[in-house]
Amino acid sequence: MRDVAKKKIGNRIGKEQIVDGLAFFALELFILSPLIQIVREIISPHAVSEMFGSIYTYPFTIEIINLLTIVIAIVLWMYRVVMLSEALNKKQKVKLFIPYILFAVLALWMYISQQVNGFNYAANNGDGYRNESLITFILYVLGYFFIASLLKSERLRKFLAISFLVSNLAVSVLSLVDYYIVNLRFFDDAEGMAAIFHQFNHFGYYLMIGILLAAGWFVLEGGSLILRILCGIVFIVDNVALILNSTFGCYLAVIAALVFCVVVLVIARRNRGDVLRAIALIAAFAVITVVMHFANHSTSGDMSKLVNDIGNITSDSEAAQYAGTGRWTLWTETVKCIKEKPLFGWGVEGVKDRLDMATRGMNNRPHNEYLQWAAFFGIPAGLLYLAALCVIMFGMFPKLKKVDGVSFACFIAAAGYIASAFVGNTMYYTAPFFFIFLGMSCKNRVHAEESIVTVTKQEKTKNDIAE
Repeated sequence: MRDVAKKKIGNRIGKEQIVDGLAFFALELFILSPLIQIVREIISPHAVSEMFGSIYTYPFTIEIINLLTIVIAIVLWMYRVVMLSEALNKKQKVKLFIPYILFAVLALWMYISQQVNGFNYAANNGDGYRNESLITFILYVLGYFFIASLLKSERLRKFLAISFLVSNLAVSVLSLVDYYIVNLRFFDDAEGMAAIFHQFNHFGYYLMIGILLAAGWFVLEGGSLILRILCGIVFIVDNVALILNSTFGCYLAVIAALVFCVVVLVIARRNRGDVLRAIALIAAFAVITVVMHFANHSTSGDMSKLVNDIGNITSDSEAAQYAGTGRWTLWTETVKCIKEKPLFGWGVEGVKDRLDMATRGMNNRPHNEYLQWAAFFGIPAGLLYLAALCVIMFGMFPKLKKVDGVSFACFIAAAGYIASAFVGNTMYYTAPFFFIFLGMSCKNRVHAEESIVTVTKQEKTKNDIAE
């Protein structure tokens, strides 16, 4: 009987290792995708587009990674459904599965929405610039988020976070070399400081996530001075690059997330050392901003423009249409589109022509991800997406007292992206970073029910031995 029990425990350990291995492989590929793309560009340079100067080989790099991720996601979903069925049969805490259920219903609603609107080229392939098909949107929530939430190994989670920080730092340093020293062929772009990405705003999302992941880990990393030094270096270098990059929405999101970090530490952890380190980061952020201001790279002009835009909007001035570099026009037109098709939306890129006309060819995306989800797939889809985010983020608060450094860093990085999404777009090579770190922040939540199932199995094994 004891041999049978050992065999059962060995099988369980083996399953956990396989799940972790598959999850790590898929996530690590995407985490390193910017570096993979740089190497690809060095080996085989792209042809520069006259319109954007964008690196059009990037979609193929991500497409290969996505295909592998889809296969792994299907395998892991089969495993997860078994876990859920066991929880249901034993009347355990099914509420711990709520994020999965919400995202699964969202994916189903997106598919129904596209069926109603018809499967056109955009739904099947995305447009030629953003490359987001219906499958891509489903992969965000049922692929990258889901896989990241399953990763249980502390060693692999830590390795993933370090991999991101190191690769992020490498891209940032190269972008500064390109800006200050010598033009790098693989960073050619006609729209500002964009590094390996198509457009400078997209590089801004990447830098923002790097800054906040480094900040969160710097605050709670208590065991390694080397890791804390790495986080500090990434925080400084990425902030310099972000100011040069001039993605003001991400700059504001960093401020919001750093303040949020202090607030949650005061409320949930009440650890003086943690709070002081978080405040020190805000001070460092202010110092970097001031230094860059005197180096003639100032954000003060963007700040004054923001104040002026808010004044124009509240006073209903004609100039309001230009607020937020035209975002106010995009938002008001998007709201009109949502009102016309509130239930199932317009499908993937369905509002493109309307927004293109409203902005006279300047923009054809809402530049607000929450409006985008509702415009593409209907108000129910937008509400499901918001509900899932609220369940995940607010569900972290009771666990912040004992949360590990990696989970907290991912939580802060996800919070920053959530803030930036009010003025941003999803992109096939940036949005997965958000869903990966959102999923990794769920470790304490998602694996709680696995502990319950494991304890139940162990009790059953003991009973078998006793018999």
